[in-house]
Amino acid sequence: MSTIDQAAPTADTTKPVPGHVIYRRVLAERTSYALAAAGMAVGPQLDDSAWSYLASGGIGLGTLAWLYAKTKDPDHGLDTITRAQRAIPFLTAAGTYVANLITPGFNWWEVVVPAAWASLMGWMAPLTRSAGLVLELSEHQAQTGPARELTYTEFLAAKWAQATGDGTRLVSITPFRADRPDFEAVVVAQAGKAVPTFTEVQLAAAFDFPVGTVKMRPIQGSGPGRMRVVARPTSEDSERTAEGLRGLWETAVAAPGGAAPGVALIDYRSEPHRIVLLVASPPGKEIRLPHTAICSAFGIDDPSRLVIETDGIRQGVVSVYKTNPLMKVRKATVEDLTMDSKGRITIGVCHDGKPARMRLWDPELGALRGITAGVTGAGKSVLQNLILASEKRSGVVSWVGDVQGGMSLPEAEGRVDWFAKGPVETLLMLTAAHAVMKYREHVSNAMGRGDFALGRPWPLINITLDEINRLLSHPDEAMRKATAYLIADIQKTGRKVGIGIRLAVQSLHLKDLGDDDAIRQQGKVGALFLMRTASSSTKEMGLDGIAPTGFQMENIPARIYEDGQIEALFSGKDDEDGESTAGMAYMFLDGRAKFMRTFFAKKVDGVYPDLIALYGDEPANGLTEGEAKAAQAGAAIYGVRHTNPYADCETLAQAFSDAPGSKPTTGPPAADTDGDDDSSEAPAPFETPFGIPFGDSGPDIGEEPGLQDQILELLADGPKQLKDLRAALPGFQPSSVSNACTQLKAKGLAVSRKRGHWQLADS
Repeated sequence: MSTIDQAAPTADTTKPVPGHVIYRRVLAERTSYALAAAGMAVGPQLDDSAWSYLASGGIGLGTLAWLYAKTKDPDHGLDTITRAQRAIPFLTAAGTYVANLITPGFNWWEVVVPAAWASLMGWMAPLTRSAGLVLELSEHQAQTGPARELTYTEFLAAKWAQATGDGTRLVSITPFRADRPDFEAVVVAQAGKAVPTFTEVQLAAAFDFPVGTVKMRPIQGSGPGRMRVVARPTSEDSERTAEGLRGLWETAVAAPGGAAPGVALIDYRSEPHRIVLLVASPPGKEIRLPHTAICSAFGIDDPSRLVIETDGIRQGVVSVYKTNPLMKVRKATVEDLTMDSKGRITIGVCHDGKPARMRLWDPELGALRGITAGVTGAGKSVLQNLILASEKRSGVVSWVGDVQGGMSLPEAEGRVDWFAKGPVETLLMLTAAHAVMKYREHVSNAMGRGDFALGRPWPLINITLDEINRLLSHPDEAMRKATAYLIADIQKTGRKVGIGIRLAVQSLHLKDLGDDDAIRQQGKVGALFLMRTASSSTKEMGLDGIAPTGFQMENIPARIYEDGQIEALFSGKDDEDGESTAGMAYMFLDGRAKFMRTFFAKKVDGVYPDLIALYGDEPANGLTEGEAKAAQAGAAIYGVRHTNPYADCETLAQAFSDAPGSKPTTGPPAADTDGDDDSSEAPAPFETPFGIPFGDSGPDIGEEPGLQDQILELLADGPKQLKDLRAALPGFQPSSVSNACTQLKAKGLAVSRKRGHWQLADS
């Protein structure tokens, strides 16, 4: 309820009268003021002053007594102002006359003051105005429209008063559009009375609108003395549409044999372009809302006009749009792509107009995983570029594997720390990432850390693998297995050391993910985006385990149309006149499903200039020195990653054969069970194609800050057993001490003369 409504008087004081009556009444009032002014100037100059005193005093005191009697009740409200307005002429006239009487002789102001009084009273016409007279419309005026002197809202108020004649008033009149007669208003009854019940015919007749276009509804929080009137004679009546949907829900959805039997409509509300339905299943039953069946019940041929959201238990919200709510979306800004304190960025708009946010990392969980599924043209590239640009602006190290040879994300090349082209270099990049992950694990263990802290001591690393299905289903079995192992291991353990990984695939079918269900399930733990896909099974696999109970979605069509798909087919406009759905997706986060669309980007000559500009001109974020060494140890390509020297499996094998510590073995790394292993080398890496070092080996692994220096200080006092070194260094993991001794031997600073005994090399 508005402030104007609350301040409106409850009593009806208006009186519709013809215009000539109002004119005559004002003329008579002004004439009386002129005559009174003459008397006020002449009367005090006459000799019979006693009668003048009595007359003027009686008028003044009598008016005061009348005003007091009429206004002493505080509940009269605005009636007090009306009575005071009527008393103004009498009190001011009596006061002026008495002032002239008590002044001896004749003064010039005794003429000027009465004249000024008459002019002021004539302009105010307080007696006529306080009577609450309203211009009465003639029959001709009622048919043709308002008189020139009246505004549209005044005309509506006068027309309502003339048509009803029951003392109710039309207030807070608000037209919906300046060029249309549609409006909404509030009907106020007399004090202590309720607004009468009007039929649709009576309401339509009051404004000469078509029957059924004027509705009267209760006002939430108000009593029966106020009602809301909505008149829509020319535009679509959203409330009438909502009423129709309510009837359809009860007969075609909730009824036995309907789309969702037993799911009741609890409440609804209408907006200019959306009708929102609150529904609930019976107690003890899980909510089930089949998307296609409800579209059919409502006669909707564009499934994107119907959006279903549930709480996973009993209740749900069904949004029905007049047209697709995501037909037009704006471009992204730098502010959208700047990460906030909670790790969130804005990548688009949800169906209800709210920002579509996702996390680059979670302050509580660490790095995140994710999967984006969609066919070519669904908008995966725009989504990935928005995320990568935000990572660059937010201090995140971005590694991108474009398995399609750099054709999927050409905008990212040169703007991220590592842009790997093709399956071979992508596999090298994954190997280096795995080595960095192991390096971070060793240092974290030595420091007693259990979780990742942003920037302390390392930056967040997010790995984006586009078209990764080409590598996970590669015809070379060795490459396929190596890729699956690396991705799965980074998914499982990278979170705690700040290494996240996102996959972009054509579908979620297992054959596109190397027949590895663990990769699919781990990826779905993070942000899952389901765009337009070619596989009907993708949506079921995508929903499994992450979508709220009862949620169902339909595959996003390639194009949408203002008047619907069927109308476009019938008219022959379905091929080229529709709007592309690129960027539309179902985003699954934190157990909720959101229908959204990424920000708009236009492709020019095969790239997106707007997205390139969002990356900025600053250098890409890179690794720390220790991480760079670990990456180079894991895959020799990291140091020359920007030159892209590798193109096939032969050069890949050569690269690994040249990498330090990359010696193929037969079997998994041996466990350090007794803590006294005096081997001169770190545990052998896991046997993999091309000798890829998946284990904990590498010349830089184990170089925890200060550890080697402390070992050298201990050995300066003489040879020490490994178990004594571990006991003297309780702040470090036992395996870290073993690895540090191995590194000192590789540097020529320490030697092991016999099993478990270490001493300085020059001793």
